[in-house]
Order: sequence, then structure tokens, then C-alpha cells
Amino acid sequence: MPSSDRQQAFRAGILACLPLSPGVMLFGMVCGAAAAAAGLTPGQSFALSWLVFAGSSQIVATQLFAAGAPGWVIVLTGWVVNLRFMMYSATLAQHFRGTTRLERWLAGYLLTDQAFAVTLARVLDGRKDIPWFFLGIAATLWVFWQVASLAGIFLGARVPASWSIDFVVALTFIGVLAPLLRNRAMAAAAAAGGLTSVYLVLPLKLNLMAAALIGAAVGIAMETGMKQGKRKR
Repeated sequence: MPSSDRQQAFRAGILACLPLSPGVMLFGMVCGAAAAAAGLTPGQSFALSWLVFAGSSQIVATQLFAAGAPGWVIVLTGWVVNLRFMMYSATLAQHFRGTTRLERWLAGYLLTDQAFAVTLARVLDGRKDIPWFFLGIAATLWVFWQVASLAGIFLGARVPASWSIDFVVALTFIGVLAPLLRNRAMAAAAAAGGLTSVYLVLPLKLNLMAAALIGAAVGIAMETGMKQGKRKR
């Protein structure tokens, strides 16, 4: 791909990130404030932000730390929560063929739910500039996240407890998911996964993995049924 096309795709990724920035930054502030409230020092809290760079596992890690859980439990739980990124990587891997190893490693580190969802929408539109678009949106999200985490670390203690802003986490994911529900199969997969994650209780957050698998199975079954129905017509 010519250098000018790469730059254009990268800029498109940056622009695609901007509508997500308010929710992402509020989410990052929640994570930063939670780490500070759990007893981590500012340095430890910020290290958690840029080393882990995954909001859901950061929240879980700080909750377990505050509860006095052993280190191995915190690490194992974070690993389980982040297993969904293996599915994300498998989905996008074919679009990164021809890129350098450093670019693939960087993409793996920067992979988030938001970056994946918006990039997947571009994949479904048939675009071919996926690596550079992804790096544009993912790198911009990383910057917003780190700034927001620092704000949460140093300002979170000043936010009154009555201002419960935990709902921002759920709203962020809902806002990212909604544009991807383009047919009944995707809607059914989202509904099945969401209901499973809420009502199925498993240790070590394994309900998240179960929700992902059940959602995928329902989506595939619906997609297969829709295709068979079209053939019969």
C-alpha cells in the first residue's frame, strides 16, 4: 500500500476514535480512581494502566487486590478476563499479513474492545486498509486512556461517592456494540452473550468466556439458518 494511503487510513482511524473519546476517558478515570482507592500508589496505579491496558481486567485486579487476594489469583483472573482478545486477534490476523513483526506486536498490545469493534465494522464494509486504520484508532485510544487514568488517579479521591459513575463502563461497551448489530444473527449473538454474562455465575469470571462462546454459537446457528432459508427460496 502506498505511503499516502497508509497515512490517510491512519488519520481515518484517529478521527474514528474521537466520538468514542468521552466514554473511553470516563472509563479510564474510573479505572484510575479504582486503583488509587484500592491502596496502590500513583506509580503502581499508572503502571497497571499502561502495562495491562485493559479496563475490565484492571477493574477486576484492583477489586481482588483490595480484597487481599493472592498475586497468582489476580494474574490468573486477569488472564481469563482477557481471553476474549484471542478471538479478536484471530478475527483480524488475516488483515495484518504483509506487515512487520513489530507492527503486529504493537497491534497486539494496543488491541482493545473499542478498537476491535470499530475496525470490525470497517472490515464488514470491505475496506482493505485495516492495519493502518486499526493502528490509528488504537494508538489514539491508548493516549486518551493514559491521560484519563492519570486524571482518575490524582482526582478520583475528590469525586463524591454519591456520584456513582460505574455505569460509564457499561455505556461505553453498549455504544461500541450497537453499530455492529447489522442483522438478526448479530443481534441474537449479542443478546445471548449479554444474558449469559449476567445470569450465569462461574468462578474466576469464567462466565465471560462462556458468554463469548455461547454468543458465538448462537450467532453462527442463526447465520446458518438464515442462509438455508434463503437457499430454499
